[in-house]
Amino acid sequence: MARGGDMQEVELLDGDVDVTEQPDVPARSRRGLWWVAAGAAAVALSLVGTQLVVDAREDAAAARLASVPGVFPPLGDELVVVRTISQADATNLWSGVVIGAGRTAALVVAQDGSQSFTATDQRTGEALWSTPLVGPDARRAEAPANGFGGGCQGDAARGEQATVAVCLATDGFVHYADDGTEERYPATTSRAVVIDLGDGHVVTEWAVEQSAQLAVVGDLVVVGTRDEERGVVVVAHDVRTGDEQWRYQEPFDADARVTSSERQYWGLFAAGATVAVYDADGLLLLSSTGQLVRDDLRTATRDASFSTDPVTGTFAITSYASTGARTTTLLAPDADPSGDVVLRGEPVPVTVDDGSLPGVVLTYLSHAYAWDRRTGEQLWEAEVQPGYNALVIRGRVYLTTSTEIVSLDGRSGDVVWRTPLPSTGEGSLATDGRDLLLLSPAYDGSGEAGVTVLDLASGDEVRTVAFPDGVSDIQLMHGMLVGWSSQTDEVTLVE
Repeated sequence: MARGGDMQEVELLDGDVDVTEQPDVPARSRRGLWWVAAGAAAVALSLVGTQLVVDAREDAAAARLASVPGVFPPLGDELVVVRTISQADATNLWSGVVIGAGRTAALVVAQDGSQSFTATDQRTGEALWSTPLVGPDARRAEAPANGFGGGCQGDAARGEQATVAVCLATDGFVHYADDGTEERYPATTSRAVVIDLGDGHVVTEWAVEQSAQLAVVGDLVVVGTRDEERGVVVVAHDVRTGDEQWRYQEPFDADARVTSSERQYWGLFAAGATVAVYDADGLLLLSSTGQLVRDDLRTATRDASFSTDPVTGTFAITSYASTGARTTTLLAPDADPSGDVVLRGEPVPVTVDDGSLPGVVLTYLSHAYAWDRRTGEQLWEAEVQPGYNALVIRGRVYLTTSTEIVSLDGRSGDVVWRTPLPSTGEGSLATDGRDLLLLSPAYDGSGEAGVTVLDLASGDEVRTVAFPDGVSDIQLMHGMLVGWSSQTDEVTLVE
């Protein structure tokens, strides 16, 4: 009921007389409407301000995620081919060392068989600089596509920028024929060459034996050789000077029952801060100072696969029992066998990890499992069978199954959301920092090949982006999108 002070006189009119003038609204009523409008405006401004804060936080989170290894560059509404890459250049791109945005450096074999370490702007194909390593070689020139010998590697861990590359420059190589046979050409010259990645100048170099293999461990270049007279010899050199730092030798076991082909199968690589040496008799580990720290792994690694966790550097061994059971052993960082952790299943390939679930390891067997990396305690089990890979983003685990895309709470394993696979079918997961991407290939040339873009929070489909004509699949390589055709083997750079 209105107050008396707000009442006004109204003249009542008879008949159908049109009222063309409305009575004036009292001044107080106008003030009341102004306050209502002002309040509505304040609410609107508050909502806008809140949205701006949310957007700013989302932009900041996306920017942080963009710097994580494995994250795709931002995707637009269309993918186009920037340039076509030759098979030789594609091989160099795959084995290249990243020296900047869209720039790599790799061992290149020219048409005359000569070898160089060449830096390339991958977007244009332009050579930035080139360091000669080995002169012309008619034997190597005859089979440039099916020959393998030498190689280069950077000194950086995953996600870091390399400062130097270490190359095995040799004229020895193996030629692989189309029928599966191989022919080996012994080396007449072999050198370890350290190259500055700023301008390509040679920092230092020294002669190595023709059968040498190289690995970069911290600030050391580790050179290994193996023969039936001396056994395995591993020598570590300072990466900047080439000076010898330590030497390890293990005599050859003449009683070992291995074939001549098995004796050729050997190698060494960096396993975190240690050096792994493997052959048909299994694997052993040397410390960064040349001490034998693990010689108890030979039996466990004869019928197993092993790898280094790209995030932590932890060395892992996955064993396959005759019963079909699989276990993964995470070796203790301090090389104490009592600190090894054995997990059920084999590791789930995690292609993006933003560090939001520190100390968590994912494996799969019949289901997906999460474990405490330090203690081996099972954190959770989810009744899903992971597909190609998984992503760890903002405390969630994203993976595919044969029928769905699933988001799991990374601490409990509870399903946050699940959505059926799109009509394009199975594929690998990726992210561009803002959305979840499902990359669906079409290897047989039929069906739709493209990217399904989904909201990270809800799983709702945002849009689809088709692959360019003729591109069957796309992969992230050194921060760039590389596509290839299953019909023509054509390799392309895509944006």
